[in-house]
Parts: sequence; C-alpha cells; structure tokens
Amino acid sequence: MTIDYFGDGIELLERTVNGKRVKVVWDWGNFKSTEGFPVDDNLINWVIGQDQALNECFLCLNEWVHKLKFLEESNWYENWSDPNRPKPSAKTIISPGPYLLLLGDPGTGKSLIGRALAEKLTQIYRENDIKPYDVLCWKNPTLPSQPKISIHRAGEGKKIVQKEQINEFKRKFAVKVGLKVLQFFLILMGLLLVSLGLYFMFQAWQMWNENPLVFGEPLQERYSNFQEYLVGKFVSFVPITFIPGGSLIFFGVFIWWLSRIGGLSSLRGIGGAQQSDVPKLLIDNSSGQAPFVDATGHRSSQLFGSIAWDPYQTGGLGTPEHQRVTAGDVHRASFGILYIDEIKNLDPEEAITLLTVLEDGQLPITLRGKWHGGDTAAMAVSTEPIPAIIFLIGAGNFDSINQIHPALMDRIYGYGKIVRMSNDMPNTLENRRKYVQFIAQEIKRFNLIPFSREACEEIVEEGRRRSNKKDALTTRFRPLISIIKTAATLAMGEGCRVVERRHVIEAIEKHCKTIQRQILEHEMSERGKLLEIKPEGVKIGQIYGLAVVRDPYSGEMTGSVLCVKANMMKRSEMHRNYPIRGYYKVTGVAKGQQNFIADSIAKVRSVILQKYGIDIAQDYLTHIDFAQSYGVDGTSAGVTMAILLCSLIEGKPIRQDVAVTGEINLGVSDSIQITAVGGVHEKIKAAEAWGFSKVVIPKKNYEHSIDVRDYKIKVVPGETLDDYLQECLVEESKIRIPVKNA
Repeated sequence: MTIDYFGDGIELLERTVNGKRVKVVWDWGNFKSTEGFPVDDNLINWVIGQDQALNECFLCLNEWVHKLKFLEESNWYENWSDPNRPKPSAKTIISPGPYLLLLGDPGTGKSLIGRALAEKLTQIYRENDIKPYDVLCWKNPTLPSQPKISIHRAGEGKKIVQKEQINEFKRKFAVKVGLKVLQFFLILMGLLLVSLGLYFMFQAWQMWNENPLVFGEPLQERYSNFQEYLVGKFVSFVPITFIPGGSLIFFGVFIWWLSRIGGLSSLRGIGGAQQSDVPKLLIDNSSGQAPFVDATGHRSSQLFGSIAWDPYQTGGLGTPEHQRVTAGDVHRASFGILYIDEIKNLDPEEAITLLTVLEDGQLPITLRGKWHGGDTAAMAVSTEPIPAIIFLIGAGNFDSINQIHPALMDRIYGYGKIVRMSNDMPNTLENRRKYVQFIAQEIKRFNLIPFSREACEEIVEEGRRRSNKKDALTTRFRPLISIIKTAATLAMGEGCRVVERRHVIEAIEKHCKTIQRQILEHEMSERGKLLEIKPEGVKIGQIYGLAVVRDPYSGEMTGSVLCVKANMMKRSEMHRNYPIRGYYKVTGVAKGQQNFIADSIAKVRSVILQKYGIDIAQDYLTHIDFAQSYGVDGTSAGVTMAILLCSLIEGKPIRQDVAVTGEINLGVSDSIQITAVGGVHEKIKAAEAWGFSKVVIPKKNYEHSIDVRDYKIKVVPGETLDDYLQECLVEESKIRIPVKNA
C-alpha cells in the first residue's frame, strides 16, 4: 500500500530569511528535494512537536514582560544610579518569578527552546522599549572592602567609564609630566655638578704642570707626587660637586625606575582587574540584545561572581578592591534568561544561593569557592547587593524531579511552571511536513546537500518507528540528526547532488547504531557459537524471551534475546529419609535488576496457582535460570517464565523459533491477561536479527505500537496467556509433570 506522506497541496510558506521577510510557494505534491525550502531565522520556529511546552513558555514570557514593563514605568533603577546614595532592598520593589523548568528525555529540544526564548525576548524588548542595564563598581574611600555599586541605562556604563578614564588620564598625565620635568631637572643638575667636579680635577692637573710657587715653595716640591696633591684638592671640591651631583642623578634614575614599575599597573588581571581608581564595568548590555547566559556546568564562582585576590589574578600589587570584583552569571543574566541544563547537578550550597537570588532579586558579590573562607584580608571584600532579576529556565531529564534541591523546587513550583517535553507527536500530514522542515533546518545548520523526497519519507518512517507507536512520530530529534548528517556524508562521498533513500537506509542500518546494538551484533558474529541461542526445533524447559537495554545517556533502546531455562521436580517424589521443603528460585538476573523482576516472579507463582492449582514454591522444587543474559526486562520476564512453567507442567515442548514479550497479570476471571510493554520495536528487531521466525507480542502493542510492514519476521498478537501458549507450545505431550497428590 502506497502512503501519501506529504499530500498534494500547495502551501504559501512565510519565513524570515537573512533578515528579510520572504514568501515561498511550496508544492508538496511535486517537490523532488528539499532544495529551496525556506528556513526561518527565528529559532522559535525551529521547535517542532512541542506545542504544549511552547504555550506554557509563552505564558511565562508574557508574565515576565509584564513584570519588566512595570519596573520600567516605576523607574526602579534611579535609586541605584548614584553609587554614594543608600540602596533600597530589591525585595521591596522586585517580585519573584516567573521561572520555567523543562523536563523530558534527551534530544527533545530543551536547549533549543531556551535559546529561542532569548531571541524572542530581544524582539519583545524592542517592541516594548524595554532595556537592560549596565552595572558599575566604584571605589569606596571610606570602607574599601565594601565597593559601591551603581546602575545605569544600557550603553551608559561605557560612557561613564570612558569619562572617568579621561579624568584619571588627565591626573596621571599631569603627575607624569611633573615627574618627567623633575627627573630631567635632577639629572641635568647632577650632570652639571659632576661636570664641575671634573673641571676642578682638570684645573688641578694644569696647576701641577705649571708648578707655581705655593707659600714660596714650588708646588711639585711641596707634594711628592700628583696623587698626593690631587687628594688634597679632591677633599675640597668633592662635597660640593660629585656627592650632590651623584645624588641628584641617582634620584633622577630612581624616579625613572619607579615610573617604569608603575607602568605595570596597566596590566590586566582576571576579570579585567587593574591598578586604577576608575569604576569597573561589571555588566555591559550596550549590544541591545536581551541577556542570555548558558550556565550549564558552571560552579559557584561563575554563577554568583567572586573576588580576585592574588597579584597573578589582579594584574599587580595594590590593585584596589573594586577592580578585583567579577560579576556572576546571575548578574549578567539580569533582565534576561539564565539557562541551566541538567539543573539537578547543582550542589546544595549553589542551589540555596540560587533560590536566594530568585527570592530576593539581588545578590552581593563576595569571594566564593569551596576551598576559600576569607583566608586573608584581600579576600574579605563584599560589594553592595546587586540586582539580579532573572528569568530562570532549567532543564533536565525526568529523574531530575527527585534530585533537585527541595527548596529550589519549591520556588519553581511557587513562582513558575514545570513543563513536560513531549516524546512524540501525532502522525498527521501537517507533522510529516514539519519533518521536511526539520530536515531543511539541519541541512542549513551543517551545510549539507539537499534530501530527495524519498529520503525525507525514509526519515519520517524512522521517526515513526522510534516513537514506538503506530500513529505517532518521535520528537527526540537528536538521533535523527546523526542519521541526516551520516546520510548526507555518504551521498557527498559518492558525488551525488541529493541524498537518496538508500543513503538514509545505509546510515540507519550500518552507521548510526547505539553501543548496545553494536554489542548485540558483536555477540551474534563473534560469540554466536558460544551463546545458547539457536532458534530452531522444539524443547521442553527452554524458551526465548525479549528484553531491551536503555542507553543511560541518549535514552535510546536496543533489543536483546534472553535464553530462559527451567526445571521442576515434585517434592513428594524426592526419596529422602526426611521431608524436603519446596522452593522457587530465579537465577541469572544481573545485579541491580532483582527489584525489577521481583514483581514478575510473584505474579508467575500466583498465575500458575490459578491455572493449575499447584504452588510451585511449596509443592515443587522449581528453578528458573536466565542463562547468559544481562539487562533482564522485569515485566517481559513474567510471561516468559509463565509459558516456560506451563510447558513443564503440561509436558508440551516449546517452539524454539518463537520469541515472546509481554507483561503478565493476575486473572480476574478464567483468562490471564497479557498487557502492553515498552520497546516493542527494538525487541522485534532483535528477534529478527537472531533469525527467529515468529514473535508474540501483546495485542495492545500490536494495535497501537507497531506496523507489521516494518519487519520481515512474523508478528503475532496475544491477549491472554492461552493465546501465547497456542503460539508457543507443540500439541504433542512428551513428559507430563503430575499436578495432583502434591
């Protein structure tokens, strides 16, 4: 049966491409490839299949904009415009919220929504004339360890800093020129005095050569040699020439050296710290964009700011306190979005500080870090409280619910919303067309060649298979991105102009496999002779069940085959001089999986008691072993064990070319129901790979989870345990275990 994937209608696509609004007429019935499909610049239009989540996000966004408009109208920042004025508490002006927590499986678009909302926020700010603000940190001459804070309109912070830099430059220039003049004067006077001393020495040499009479006696007879004469003269003119002259030169050179050392103050340390009294620009929003900070994986100092404290960090000795302040993510994201993925990884101390920011709307910057507690006076710096008005968007998997700090979770519940990301969307014509949009987006993102219509159809089919529903498409797009990139790379390697269906199929079947599937194929090729999986013939006491292994990182599932064996012996037939107790043991279950299979073990005992009137734990020595298996699926293990025991009790062998899956339940009437399980598609593919001829699955899964056309293997539905027994057991009875006289 031919499926019309994209319909035959003509649609007018309106997009913003390269900053321009364009309209493209797209013929869905006749398009040959994705070439020419317009891709919107707005990231919000890239989000597919998350309509409910987007509605909740827009609701929070509207609340956020209403809050900011109120703050703009009240001119709240005027109280912080002067660094020397007392600052009011932000709690009295700024209300908490809204906050947003996105929970869902990996690859559903949580990060994309965060970036898209930031982009949308910039547009809303321009429409409503909402502007973020700049933050300056000033020197506090009275209490240097408590730098002052001032807040100004976006773009004004740079102007104030430039103005202060010019004023400081003028002061420093005047001092520098004065020092240069003083240095030149000292060196010049020193050289003059030294030259005068040398001139006196030259005069003494001339006097010695002329040999005049001194006190009626020739000079050369009065002194035995010139050195003796020079020493006598030297003592008379050195104190007034060489000593003061040398001192002046020394002080001139010393002033030059100090000025050179002072030049090191222009070196910048961590966070732009330098030896300057100019205010430091902590937050600069002059770009006009709504602040968006991705704080995923950031620790305390990055999240909440810190103080640089040693010369290597600050750019030199004597750096003033206000220049050593570094703003945190909560300050830089103020009036914007703070996005934290995997929010469950926040340390308890960080979570407490974050909820304080959410509650108070402000936070001073002080030294932060696990190993620092104010060890030196240089660390004992704390600014005035700085407003941190943030729209927090957190993201995580479903396991985050119990791992996020309870107090932080309470703030999100109280002042925000928790949104579940959808794993799938209905398999409708509109959504299949959105898959073409998704493919075109990734082609633009990674600069790939276009996909043919048939290649797009195969991507849609893979999306349907991965949804584990017959009438749905997966919204976990990250694994599909890998397929798209790989298929395009294969096509480009062959020199093709477009990606064909065969390239997509090759990418799916050969290159884009989970590690669990690679392990499964390795076992089949390398260890197949060692594993006890032979789908042929009939046996009593052995059956093949199906399970899935879930990748803890990507969330993808891979099917596997379990060989399950059992042995039953009637307690009364054991020849002993003393009575032996019955037992019911299940072995071969991987460590850590016992809790998952415990319910199935108990159900099987009750089901056998209901069907045959025997207690396999009291009347028999019952042992079930999951041979050479790992990752046992607890729910599916129940029906596997039940069929196995029914085979032993009735003495009917089990077809070894049939694999089963399903969850067994206690029967309300005479029938024992088999209910739906997860990962059916992966389980069927595993049985198909091992060469089984038939798979029996729950009827509900058959009707809602799969399309039998996807498989080469025969798929049979079963609603009750009797349906399963009819498909698995061979009618001829070989050895029948007695069920009476227990």
